[in-house]
Amino acid sequence: MKITTNVFGPETTLKKEVFLELESPTLREVLGILAGQHGAAWKRILKEDLSLEKGCVILVNGRNVSSLQDLETIVHDGDEITFTVLMAGG
Repeated sequence: MKITTNVFGPETTLKKEVFLELESPTLREVLGILAGQHGAAWKRILKEDLSLEKGCVILVNGRNVSSLQDLETIVHDGDEITFTVLMAGG
């Protein structure tokens, strides 16, 4: 399956296509794979237990996962997952 990941933060902007050998995985499973492949890049967003750091948000196809099934949200082929760190400014 193919998904697209977007990472937006104060130091990072990254859009990447990712190929996974899973069928209908949960977001938690996808995060585990991503963190295993690119551990250092995810430390600002994910804790070791794969929960979110304070002030971070994950969107699946533009919808906040907190309004879906959180980390148990099923990820489908072609989905777009966006990771962002909330920022404030004026």
